[in-house]
Order: sequence, then C-alpha cells, then structure tokens
Amino acid sequence: MQLSTSQGKHHRIAACDLRVRQWRWPLAERDAAAIDSDWQRRKSVPNQLFNGQIYLFSDYTLGSDRLEGTLFQTDFKTLLYWRSLPYAASDSVREASGASLIRSAEGHLLFGRQGPGQLNTGLIYPPSGVIDDNDVIDDVIDIDASIQRELSEETGLSPADLSRVPGYHVATVGVHVTIGIEWRSPLPVAQLRERILAFTRTLSQPELEDIAILRRGDALPLSIMPPHARVFAEALLDGDCT
Repeated sequence: MQLSTSQGKHHRIAACDLRVRQWRWPLAERDAAAIDSDWQRRKSVPNQLFNGQIYLFSDYTLGSDRLEGTLFQTDFKTLLYWRSLPYAASDSVREASGASLIRSAEGHLLFGRQGPGQLNTGLIYPPSGVIDDNDVIDDVIDIDASIQRELSEETGLSPADLSRVPGYHVATVGVHVTIGIEWRSPLPVAQLRERILAFTRTLSQPELEDIAILRRGDALPLSIMPPHARVFAEALLDGDCT
C-alpha cells in the first residue's frame, strides 16, 4: 500500500530482502580529497560524529508488499559529503536506514529530539540509525536486528517491552529510504515517555535529549522534523496532523 504525503511517499509492506554486493562507488574514488576536506571541516567543530562503515542502496525496488534492495559498503564521511552535493538526487544511490515507530497504549507516537553534537541536533525523529557491519550476516542485511539495536541504544526499550506490528513502514523522500518497524507499548504515554527519559539520564552521552509526543489531530512541529519523520508521522496518524 502506498500513500503520498506532503514530503514524500509512505509504503506499507510485508517483507524486506536486503543483500550486500561488492561495488566501487565512482564518487568515493573521484572525490576522495574533497571528502577528506569536508570531514575535517565537520570535525573542526566539537561533535560526536564517527566515521564508521555503513551501507547504502545501489538499487532497490518497492513492490506492492515487498522491498528488495542491493546495498554496498562505504563510510560515513562519504555519505555526508554526497548528501551535501546539489546533484545527489540524480545519482542512483540512496541512503538506507531503519527506524522504530513507537506507539503508546493510547496510540500516540513517541519521537526523540536529538541532543547536542549530533547530525540532527534539535530535530524530532523516530529512533533510528544507518545500517552498519553489525547488521550483515553472510551478505544479508538483518534489518530487524538493526532497528532493534538502535531502539535499545537510544531508548533502552527492547522487543520484550513492546509488541511488534507485522510488516514494515517505508518512507521514501529525496535520497532517503527509511524502513520502519511499528512497536506498540502497553504503557500510557506519560509513563512510557518517562521510562525512556529515565534511561537517557543514565547515559554519559545520550543521543536523545527529550521525547516528543505526537497525537492525532494535533499540529505537527514540521519545522523541526526531518522529511522522513514527517512522512511517518502523517501516515501513521492518518493524515490528521498537518
């Protein structure tokens, strides 16, 4: 099922098949010096950015109930440089990430607000992250494991605390393809929010500094939401938040 939102498209699918292949990204070799220079500029400002190995789509197809994609390995600094290019969207490459769409007992969505020194500082988004080597087994990407890892690292919640809704939500907007799992908690929203915040207070460098509650019928804080977050919120709240 596909739904167009104000920012991009939302797809509801049953399955994901994501595989890794060896591929040399022409941009990474051609612009190596510029990539290094861009990274040094970014690191000249105090932040928590780390240049780890990640995976991007070289191609993908979205059917009526399935996402199939081929991904390749690159590094985080190359991703950031590519994102900054005005012609990035004309490339066949797409960014790949996973997200947790957390609902309270009332059905409200809980998004995190990213803290200082991060890529999206101050923005509200579903707990999420890029795909890395931890998520690859025998050239197959375990997207569920990737999403669960980020969920645990950012919120302290695990699948044992939540009910997983079957299937996936996929947001496609610009150069981004974000794969989301919907989780439902038995806790009321205030209690669930406080549980997550209590966990973040135990961390020396928490990624999330606050938890926002998004309710059906309320206006979304669009100015501080990345496009993929808007797609998910509008779709899951039935388009009532604009």
